Amino acid sequence: MRAAALALTAVLGLGAPATAGEVSGVEIIEYGLYTADVTGQLRDSNGIISNVIENLCHIATTTTVPMNERLHFGFRYRVVGPVPGDTVQLTLAVRFPAAVQPNPKVGPLTEHERGTTLSIGAVSYTGYSFDQAWEFVPGTWILAVRQGGRTLAEKSFTVVDSGEPPVSAGPSSCFKVSSL
Repeated sequence: MRAAALALTAVLGLGAPATAGEVSGVEIIEYGLYTADVTGQLRDSNGIISNVIENLCHIATTTTVPMNERLHFGFRYRVVGPVPGDTVQLTLAVRFPAAVQPNPKVGPLTEHERGTTLSIGAVSYTGYSFDQAWEFVPGTWILAVRQGGRTLAEKSFTVVDSGEPPVSAGPSSCFKVSSL
């Protein structure tokens, strides 16, 4: 998964009140296509590479993603909870449209997860970019933010074979990211 990300939406929470160290919801701030500077990469045992990125810039609000090399798609989100500043553990997930096999020594994957630690009130990003041949799979890709089995937010993107990215209606907005 690259970087590990819904229209401006209300907070997605569950009925039970949250306690310290728990997230009551995730607010999607923006979604669509992004550019980013890749400053490093980490490969996990499944063969999935996570990019370390900086200078993340939102360039288009869309759920249609052209399958272009190094194009990022995903969403920025805010972690919502009862105690601002409390550290929480979250899971960032990507569900592929079909089974993929980034590492021939490991079986096919339909989903990939990785953990992240954030603070209540923090704004972060989860997303994906196409950099390896096995990633070029058209169809519905789903990015999600979870905690302890609860899906706090998810967004579906339709990846299409080709085309130029749609032009955003407004100016590009950039977001400083130190590590994803």
